[in-house]
Amino acid sequence: MAIKNVDVTFHPSWWHRNVGIDFDERFFFDAPWRIEADRAMRRALFDRFGEFGMGEKDPAPRPILFSDLIASGFLYSQLLGCEVKFAPDDAPQVCCAELDDDQAASLTAPNLDESPLWQKVAGQIDYLEKRFGGVESAINLQGIQNIALDLRGQQLFIDYYDDEDIAHNLLSAATELSLDIGRRLYAVSEVVSGGVTSIVKQVAPCVYLTSNCSVTMISNAMYCEHLLKYDTMLAEAFPHFGIHHCGGNMETAIEGYLRVPNLHFLEIGAGSDLEQVAKALRAHGREDIVSCVRYSPVKLKGATVETICADTGRAIEAFGSDEKLCFSCVGIDAEVPDDQVRAYLSVFRGE
Repeated sequence: MAIKNVDVTFHPSWWHRNVGIDFDERFFFDAPWRIEADRAMRRALFDRFGEFGMGEKDPAPRPILFSDLIASGFLYSQLLGCEVKFAPDDAPQVCCAELDDDQAASLTAPNLDESPLWQKVAGQIDYLEKRFGGVESAINLQGIQNIALDLRGQQLFIDYYDDEDIAHNLLSAATELSLDIGRRLYAVSEVVSGGVTSIVKQVAPCVYLTSNCSVTMISNAMYCEHLLKYDTMLAEAFPHFGIHHCGGNMETAIEGYLRVPNLHFLEIGAGSDLEQVAKALRAHGREDIVSCVRYSPVKLKGATVETICADTGRAIEAFGSDEKLCFSCVGIDAEVPDDQVRAYLSVFRGE
């Protein structure tokens, strides 16, 4: 088969071991340093996988804000008070703030114009605009419940039952911050979701892609009761909207997701029941939605070309065609041999 829209994204451990990139604070907050690291990363992709259209032989500097070559959601949680730990070979790790009841009930979104942390981002935007005349934002947009969990921890799920006012305040603060940042990013960058999943740049560049990683932990009924309202607020503010669900059970949330307005893109986690997801799309007349089918990097480590072909064929069969499908494997770490990545890409490139 020959499918144009396929992508792979590597874990920071892969980049650190193979290219020598350090993912400390400097990578995210020192624009000139990151630009050179980004060039080295794109050159390494070409050297290893250039025959599949990956990377660039002689990459020019680009005005990248954060990175679309790794997944690294932390900034929103950090802006709301979470500690973040950086490491040379890992994505930034958010430390749960474990807000108590009073702290959670009184939390408000920060005024970004007065936030020292955001000013580090704003300073980079100014630098990139002056040097390049534009910005390519790849800040990970995170997601509403993801952020609330970083702030409150598992107590959030108890709040859903015992103190909805606290849950509402946390989700509202996360949403207000997301709306503020989203508007600022769209003011300087045509594409804002590459830091959530890189393939969106190929198939739905206008989309605002919210990260619903943690929705895998709740039922569809809970999603509709507690989170649908906030995703709807984002979708109405950014009318080309998408939902990233990297959990292996999108079939349990698809009915709720299809109630979100202006939905143009879905990212379906590896292990999800693709037949059930596709059936729901057809039932709601939403075959127009672009769907990205993720492949497990754990499975990729030992998968044969035949296995990858069979898995891909089942995905296409479930959706009836590949017209609105794209494929990605995200989080490939240093333990996955390059030959396995080539095997994955060769299936889609018709090799």
